[in-house]
Amino acid sequence: MADYYEVLGVERSASSTVIRMAYKRLAMKYHPDHNQGDKNAEEVFKLVNEAYHTLSDPIKKSRYDARMHSYNIYPEKEYDPWEERRRRYYKWQHAQQNTYKVDREYFRIQGLAFLVFIVIAGFCFAVIHAATYFAHHKREQRFLANSQYLKQVNTLFISGRFDDAFSLIDTLRENDPQEYRFYTTHDSLVSALRQIAEERFKASDFAAAVTHYRVLKNYEDPPRFETLQNLSLCQYYLGNYAEALQALKHLHNQQPNNLQLIYSIGIISLEKMEDYEQALQYFTLGKDLFKKTLSQVYGEAFMLVMNPADAPDIYFDIFHARAQANAKLHRYQAALQDCTWSTYLRPNKADPYVLRAMVHIKTEQFREACQDLNKAKKLGAVDLDKLTAKYCR
Repeated sequence: MADYYEVLGVERSASSTVIRMAYKRLAMKYHPDHNQGDKNAEEVFKLVNEAYHTLSDPIKKSRYDARMHSYNIYPEKEYDPWEERRRRYYKWQHAQQNTYKVDREYFRIQGLAFLVFIVIAGFCFAVIHAATYFAHHKREQRFLANSQYLKQVNTLFISGRFDDAFSLIDTLRENDPQEYRFYTTHDSLVSALRQIAEERFKASDFAAAVTHYRVLKNYEDPPRFETLQNLSLCQYYLGNYAEALQALKHLHNQQPNNLQLIYSIGIISLEKMEDYEQALQYFTLGKDLFKKTLSQVYGEAFMLVMNPADAPDIYFDIFHARAQANAKLHRYQAALQDCTWSTYLRPNKADPYVLRAMVHIKTEQFREACQDLNKAKKLGAVDLDKLTAKYCR
């Protein structure tokens, strides 16, 4: 086995700097470029290069030193790593045989180990059992306490204190979000309140129904369409038109393309609140939806293609009401256009002809007014004789 320290000519305790300087000196001396054709110099250069790369790497150097130490102890044998592993295995096996002897001492040690295991296992079992007991006891106490709270909620609800009942159940849900009974109770209260409100509504007890629907609206998330619709109807029947409009506008925010809602808001504004500007605003929304919808179905020239009888009645109602709003605001030209649309959609209804006749009278177009009055009479309109006698000679 080559001694790399002797190859480089350094001591075994030489530092990396000394090893590098020795390598450079020998490399310059035996480099193949300086010894053309000299095989011996080439072999020496390879050995010098191998020695340097081994001794300059700390890990390789430590392995090499260990091998050299073993070689120096057993110089007659060449180092064999597999032989070294076998030797270590046999040494370990011999140590095991010497350590574990099946005798009285062995059984004593095993008995003590088993006894320690039993003690530790018993202690762990006792701790787990105690923890389980206290956890179960705590859950049982919480269950009983929550049951008492639920009784309070039901008592409040039955006595008609709906806001207090919902406030309490919401507080309980926040404090104990893992108690599923609080959530089911909240849903049950909402369902019960909805049933009570609907019963009052069907019985035409609109004042009581309003009270229940108002509470219900606050605790439905989000408020249901039917709740807001019935609330607006109750307010309307009670004559609370402003509150009815507020509920309808809330619905309109949820369903902006609902023509029936748009018409309801407009007609209450027109007939009950006499807010003609607001009425005209909503009827104009309905008119725009009408044109947009029919343009998508029939194209831009839908008036020439569509059959007016196929159009829903709500379209006629919107144009007729819009004509009334424009007439109230003295926008007679727009009112005439809306009347024309009304007669186009429902040519057999007398009201649009009567309204258009009145607009013609306002604009002193008496000939056209007479034509519309005569048409309205043929369609069954009554109480037009005075107007006919006054303007139709």
